[in-house]
Amino acid sequence: MKKHIAIDLGASNGRVLVGDLGEFEVVHRFVTQNDQILGEFYWNIQSLFAEIKVGLKKAFTKYGSDITSIGIDTWGVDYVLTDDKGGLVSLCYHYRDSRTDGLIEQVAKQLGGKMRIYERTGIAFQPFNTLYQLAAMKRDRPETLKAASHYLSVPDLLAYWLTGIMKNERTHASTTQLYDPKQKTWAWDLIDDMGFERSLFGEIVDSGTVLGSLTTDVAHEVGASSEVVVIASAAHDTASAVAAVPAEAGGTPLYISSGTWSLLGVELSEPRTDQASMESGFTNEVAASGGIRFLKNIMGMWIQQECVRHWEREGQEIKWKELDEETLRCTDYQGYIDPSDTRFLKPNSHDNLMTDRIDAWCQEHDLPAPSNHGEYMVAIYRGLAKAYAKAISDLEVVIGKKFAALHIIGGGCKNEILDQWAATETGLPVYAGPVEATALGNLVVQAWATGELESLQEGRDRIKREQKVKIFKP
Repeated sequence: MKKHIAIDLGASNGRVLVGDLGEFEVVHRFVTQNDQILGEFYWNIQSLFAEIKVGLKKAFTKYGSDITSIGIDTWGVDYVLTDDKGGLVSLCYHYRDSRTDGLIEQVAKQLGGKMRIYERTGIAFQPFNTLYQLAAMKRDRPETLKAASHYLSVPDLLAYWLTGIMKNERTHASTTQLYDPKQKTWAWDLIDDMGFERSLFGEIVDSGTVLGSLTTDVAHEVGASSEVVVIASAAHDTASAVAAVPAEAGGTPLYISSGTWSLLGVELSEPRTDQASMESGFTNEVAASGGIRFLKNIMGMWIQQECVRHWEREGQEIKWKELDEETLRCTDYQGYIDPSDTRFLKPNSHDNLMTDRIDAWCQEHDLPAPSNHGEYMVAIYRGLAKAYAKAISDLEVVIGKKFAALHIIGGGCKNEILDQWAATETGLPVYAGPVEATALGNLVVQAWATGELESLQEGRDRIKREQKVKIFKP
């Protein structure tokens, strides 16, 4: 069978996988490096590209001519700017950088109010949206913005470095809050009113578009044949993950793509940009199929990960199995957090630890602060389960539909404690899996683009037959 390479970059780690929908192998795994430089937070984008090439070389060394295509997916909103020859004119900011703090209200005032922005873009208001990142650059580094000729998202840039071909993939463009999902093009009026040059924003291509072959230099370096093509997969990782939800045709499956973030929502045929949707915090992002992923961003395993990183930096050895056992021993602890509180967005700093923020939230809400590792996990998981239940309730009101089940996909579905608590808190059976949903969705789009699948639904049907899903009842 034909094999494809899925390059899947998450906020914590990246993987290069080779395979098809039935069987695949992770040939290379690496940390997605980021750095604090003079008080600002950046992705080490050159390091990521170097790791990708390491993975490609391993893949072609082992599988050779069986490989037909490559697809890339990453987290949303982050970008680079290049000059007219394709060289970077700035470093790649990390979406958790603080330079956008306070900009939502300022930009909304400049653009005539939040409702105008939401009606045009359908995107919920988050401080890390590309709109505010570019507004911060216009304020702080206008000379950099003036020197730029092209906007490229992170996966657009990586695909450009592989092929020499510069395009903007649609699912990722839809996360910027500068894309119009009704007109299916850039939101030119907002771009004009922000004073951004229209020429920055290039041609938008659909998921499944064949971009082209690897450059001669890259093909030689990684040992690839000239027949291998790079495909604009569903470049936003959540779009790839949702493409792998093992749902029946014609349904409206309720899902959570669970990882660093918890993305909870459904697929719709058209965007919903009414006031109730905006006030409920739902966002309209493009799906791999060209439809709409109507979802809410809920903080996910990031909070847990930052707690564990802090403990490990203190020299404590954290073993996940033992941490789960301690968590289950602490279920009588009644504390919890609201993961949507913006205090949980930023990484640990020397004077502002995630554990301290959890303590403060609990104390402010007359709840006992956690006293050990297990109680911190209880506070996080119970808070997430409550946030899921609230978001589902809001979603049912907004779209006028009741749900009978919840699919949890992605790496976070391996957390069986949270899976069970989500089922109990929401009152819905939880179908947990597949774990590698993002990579599988990436592979589905590539197989569809190369003619191996007649539709994305055919890929979902295969995933449902061939991948493991575990059921948790309320």
